Amino acid sequence: MTSLAESYEIIGRILAKTILGGLRRQELEAKDVMPDANTEKRYHFADVVSWLHAEGLIISQGAYVGGGYLGVQLTSKGIAAIETGTFNGASGSIRQAVEAKPEGSLGAETYGKIGSFVGGLLGGFAQSAQ
Repeated sequence: MTSLAESYEIIGRILAKTILGGLRRQELEAKDVMPDANTEKRYHFADVVSWLHAEGLIISQGAYVGGGYLGVQLTSKGIAAIETGTFNGASGSIRQAVEAKPEGSLGAETYGKIGSFVGGLLGGFAQSAQ
């Protein structure tokens, strides 16, 4: 799997976790979204969280030394991204797909498609702003 495809999957997993938490502030660690998180995957997770924060999809109250995050929440831009359109030709939003399988059984491919959809959506926002 390419690094960008892995990033998309991590984006999808993070967004799924935040969707299921609603607007409650959550603690978020790599192991919460990737049970097999080794050192490299934890670094990748931290980079994806930083990107999601920089893009304005999530906010957090801070980071732990060990790589976890405190007070993670979706922003209004994050909510708009998960409610906008459909992905993978399915009817319904990302939120509806995640809530249909809250135990996290969407599968790596579906998480990757969620991340890819959101990444493309943000790319469209960036282009329209220019």
